[in-house]
Amino acid sequence: MRLDDLKLFTTVVQLGSFTAAANALDLPRANVSRRIGELEKHLNAQLFFRTTRKLRLTQHGEIYYRELQKIVAGIERAQEAMYQLDDKPVGKVKIGVLPDTDEAIQPILATFQQMYPEIELDVRFSSNSYQDIYEQGLDLAFHVGQLQDSSFIARHITKISRILLASPTYIAQYGQPETVEDIADHRCICYRWPDGNLEDVWHFTDSEIRVFPKLSSNSTNFVRRSMIAGQGISFLPLLLAASAMENGELVRVLPEYQSKTEDFWLLYPNRHGISHATRLLIDHLLEEIPKAI
Repeated sequence: MRLDDLKLFTTVVQLGSFTAAANALDLPRANVSRRIGELEKHLNAQLFFRTTRKLRLTQHGEIYYRELQKIVAGIERAQEAMYQLDDKPVGKVKIGVLPDTDEAIQPILATFQQMYPEIELDVRFSSNSYQDIYEQGLDLAFHVGQLQDSSFIARHITKISRILLASPTYIAQYGQPETVEDIADHRCICYRWPDGNLEDVWHFTDSEIRVFPKLSSNSTNFVRRSMIAGQGISFLPLLLAASAMENGELVRVLPEYQSKTEDFWLLYPNRHGISHATRLLIDHLLEEIPKAI
């Protein structure tokens, strides 16, 4: 009986299906099913009731899972103690990064790996932090906005504000708006959320404006590139535009108008035995991200 098989069993229980566990651990589903079957054969006990709709534990499975949690957590703590003694942190961390934030996040992750070269990072672009933490087995993920699931530990990173942006080419062709109301008469580019909702109402601290976009996309990267190409004005977080502003591809429009802020969070499962590598990355992100945005 291998420790990896015991961890696989606990992962299947926590995620609720062989498929979810396979996705989280980057394994073929058939591999997961086979190994659980071998574990049951070794124990001479059925651990799961298998139906086409749901996977649930048998009485033997419930007892085994309850006791096994203590053992697996203890072994992981022992391994972490050895790694810390050697002062060479190792391990793998799976992190969910918001789509199109790579320009800001990649240098921060690169610095982390320079500090801890033995830690492997598996970066997944994720627009649904809560669901993907379970479905992809993420160790941590970013989230913007209100918190919707109290079962996760949430660390506040900073507050994010949006800014009105356009390219110098666009302003030279269409002119500079004088007030926020003038924006409605300009060519606007809007972001479309993954759920299909169009972000066509732009909120400021003391007002809001509805725009009628000439262009929209569910990719903030496409929105940014379209602005750089001179196709219109958009309303993006600084996090997504800092590089283009630094090299002069984009400039602020009506900088005196302040947007409402949104909370930027780092989420991770509320579970014992979080790895030393994950804790190091959490601390690094909490320290470095506010400096970059």
